[in-house]
Amino acid sequence: MPPEITRSTGGTRSARQVASARSSGRSAHLPVDDALAPFADMLRRHLPTPEEIEQAAAQRQKLRQRRALRAGTAAALAALALLLWADPALQRQTLATAVGQRQSWQLADGSEVRLNTGSRVQVAQHLRSRRLVLDQGEASFEVSHAFWHGWVPWLQRPFTVQAGGVVVQDIGTVFGVHRHEDGADITVLQGRVRVHSMEGGGAPVELSTGQHLRTRAGRPLPQLVPAEAGDGAAALAALAWREGRLVLDGTPLSEAVAQMQRYRSAPIVLADRHAAQLRISGQFDLDRIDQLLDLLPRLAPVQVRHEDGGRVLISTRHR
Repeated sequence: MPPEITRSTGGTRSARQVASARSSGRSAHLPVDDALAPFADMLRRHLPTPEEIEQAAAQRQKLRQRRALRAGTAAALAALALLLWADPALQRQTLATAVGQRQSWQLADGSEVRLNTGSRVQVAQHLRSRRLVLDQGEASFEVSHAFWHGWVPWLQRPFTVQAGGVVVQDIGTVFGVHRHEDGADITVLQGRVRVHSMEGGGAPVELSTGQHLRTRAGRPLPQLVPAEAGDGAAALAALAWREGRLVLDGTPLSEAVAQMQRYRSAPIVLADRHAAQLRISGQFDLDRIDQLLDLLPRLAPVQVRHEDGGRVLISTRHR
């Protein structure tokens, strides 16, 4: 007989009893499915099916994607708004002509800039504006506009020219600006412009076809354009340099000489006050200024003398 197993408590169990206890313990743990079988109907009613779990996961993924898309769109719109507000310069260039030279350029937006003799303009093409600064001399501007110009104002790119203390804003125009030491002359050949003073204050002034305005740095803009400023012939004469012509109409010789001097490096000198007050008229070739000087004695009672170094002296001719 096998020996009995003794415990410190004094009780005894045989090996067969131990094995029987272990076997009965295993049978007490039923399979999970069998254990949940009585609750199957209730679980089906309250728990999602595998298909429903997959659909819910897909919906959560789509929701996350939509949220990410909305956040990305909001960030892009904010960046675009900041970019539009900043209006950065996309392209810069400087255009210039030498004494006696005239030249035209077509800008990236299709606008045309023509420079008269001894002129310089800085061009900045911004994202939502076009800004030009006439540093010296004279220029004309034929402004190009997008097809939606006038229909969608907030998409327009304003075209402005700064010169001599004023800013000239195009409103669909061909216009010229001549910068002086103390101001600027603005002439409209076609369309309209709006002139703003940078220093003198006052309300803006609008000019239309054929009108001309002379401004003075540091002074308010004149609010009433003189009646004769609307003379189309005067505007054509002021911008005749675009076709290479100098138009004089009863012009004092002092002013005519100042215009001729712009196309000539060597000085032209008026010797006396009487000669300066004489008036001359006619149309002349800007490429032949020396011929015009030689022609002066036939246009007014003056004598012209050519000196060394190209200097020209004009004086009254006495009988």
